[in-house]
Amino acid sequence: MNLYDPFARYYDADFRHFHDDIPFYREWARRTGDPILELMCGTGRVLLPLAAAGYRLTGVDLSPAMLAIARERLAAEGLTDQVTLIEADVRQMVLPENHFTLAFVAVNSFMHLTTIEDQLATLAAVRRTLTRKGILIIDLFNPDPLTITREDGRLQLERSYELDGCRVQKFVVIESDPAEQISHVTFIYDETAGDGVVTRRTMQFTMRWLYRFELEHLLARAGFTLRAVYGSYDLEPYTTASPRLIAVAAPRR
Repeated sequence: MNLYDPFARYYDADFRHFHDDIPFYREWARRTGDPILELMCGTGRVLLPLAAAGYRLTGVDLSPAMLAIARERLAAEGLTDQVTLIEADVRQMVLPENHFTLAFVAVNSFMHLTTIEDQLATLAAVRRTLTRKGILIIDLFNPDPLTITREDGRLQLERSYELDGCRVQKFVVIESDPAEQISHVTFIYDETAGDGVVTRRTMQFTMRWLYRFELEHLLARAGFTLRAVYGSYDLEPYTTASPRLIAVAAPRR
């Protein structure tokens, strides 16, 4: 089983109220046209609205369970012909070269690449797939030192919701190491069925955050030129207080 397979059941419910980045990606799709590549596409949260807008896309993810849900959602919307889904490791993916006009890694997914080697391998793979005028977008959270120092391993209830007739409580434990720029994350899902039986599922993973100029240097090492840095999905200038760190880059030819 893939590390992220247990999360697939809850992913859409966790993100059901988050649509902030969809207009952002629609606008970039309008600017660049298709075909479009999404790395770590999950259950298709961003793929579906872009496909519904008429764009042709390819989504890559390592989790079979995530991709299975994405296929079901695409079929339900009659969008199967618009999207190609590929089960692959983004560090080693082999896709057509000079093919995509836009590639993106949505909300924090790039942070699952926790070593410089993995980050560079992924960026190199993406660079090969982009056209000469192609665009790469990486969307990260903007690291706040005060928030990070509070991530000390305490158990917190993040949200509760109904799912398939069960009551779900999601607890989160985050322990961060500022020196290593690493967060050790645990998701705990407690499902309470109608008869009162509780089923617990736990998922543990590690994420690495990046700072603004660290990201720019990483992109440069991988053969990209930074075109813009935004602090929000509304294309606001990046500042210390920005909620997001969004890099827009192009292959250096």
